[in-house]
Amino acid sequence: MSANTLTFADMIPGLHQEREYTISKAVHQAFLEVSQDRSPIHVDKVAAMERGFAGRVMHGAILNAFLSHFIGMVFPGRNALLLSVELRYANPSYLDDTLLLSARVMHRSDSHSVVELKIIFENRTRGVRAASGKALVKVVA
Repeated sequence: MSANTLTFADMIPGLHQEREYTISKAVHQAFLEVSQDRSPIHVDKVAAMERGFAGRVMHGAILNAFLSHFIGMVFPGRNALLLSVELRYANPSYLDDTLLLSARVMHRSDSHSVVELKIIFENRTRGVRAASGKALVKVVA
């Protein structure tokens, strides 16, 4: 997959982009390997259900990984440097859930070539918001 090449001039307030991501077994396994976070709610369905969840809760930071891909490959793409992320997790996500990540340019700083994106993750599988927040992105071209 090649990266988009939006420039700072392209990133005008109101510009919007979205993409779906699925938390597959491969994604979950790769994240477990990288993070080494094997808390019972993430790896043991029974333990998670005993704590009131519908199944193994996927790591919230998986959404951050999806956001990193989205910024670096989709919106704005290869001209982007992610400076900061602020996400609030509203509802847990589970294995095989499909999430719609949407981002909208809210503000831009011409002097620093930085845009603020409003970020929303909607869990399409469960019909709830998974997370929301903002990201600051430097666009270098």
